[in-house]
Amino acid sequence: MTGRLAGKVALVTGSGSGIGEAICVRFAEEGADVVVTTRDPDHLARTSGKVVSVASREPVGLQMDVADRGSVASAVAAAVERFCRSDVRCANAGIELPRAPAIDDVTDDEWDRLMAVNVTGTFLVTRAAVPHIPDGGAVVTIGSINSFVGWPNDLPYTTSKAAVLGFTRALALDLAPRRIRANCVCPGIIDTPLTRAFIDASPDPGDVVQEYEAVAPLGRMGTAEEVANAALFLASDEASFITGSALLVDGGTTAIA
Repeated sequence: MTGRLAGKVALVTGSGSGIGEAICVRFAEEGADVVVTTRDPDHLARTSGKVVSVASREPVGLQMDVADRGSVASAVAAAVERFCRSDVRCANAGIELPRAPAIDDVTDDEWDRLMAVNVTGTFLVTRAAVPHIPDGGAVVTIGSINSFVGWPNDLPYTTSKAAVLGFTRALALDLAPRRIRANCVCPGIIDTPLTRAFIDASPDPGDVVQEYEAVAPLGRMGTAEEVANAALFLASDEASFITGSALLVDGGTTAIA
């Protein structure tokens, strides 16, 4: 087996589609034994199938709701039972509100659910996984350009992604004595099924596509594979002296913000 993650075990959350699915596939291409986790059994089967197609070996597929402590404990325990360790922990699971409410329109349920998945979920799975990460391993979280800049009527998501970056930086300091690196990939507007759902739900999808493409100086949306490549770099030994950092994958958006 060859590749930048050869012989390593990688647990990825939010693996059902888009960026998470692309990360699982890219990690598998580079030799990792991938633990695919997501809430949806159909998505779990689809991503697992894509991993098999590039790696010719079955990944471990586990249903897990990152916002549910019991679900997290069971899934991490099952992964550890299978592999005894997790060299790479990739925290990708996250949600966005399907509408764009101003602060006085955000409901308690919307706020609580988004924070439970994006922030508490990142904490719960990382806390459960850390004892099983060997010294010298890696944690990769998925933040956003919203970790750095605000957007109108996107306060809950922006708050959550700023928290993910802060969590990652603090985690890097706590894990430094064990040489476990923690870094955050921060994507811009990425062409994923979730993004397409927002586009298709708009009154004029064509105008929204043009708007999204114009956000980045490179003049297009990014791809899930481009984000996966950034996660791969930070998970690999090529990033051996990088920790507590944020890697922007945004086509230059934050350079002009």
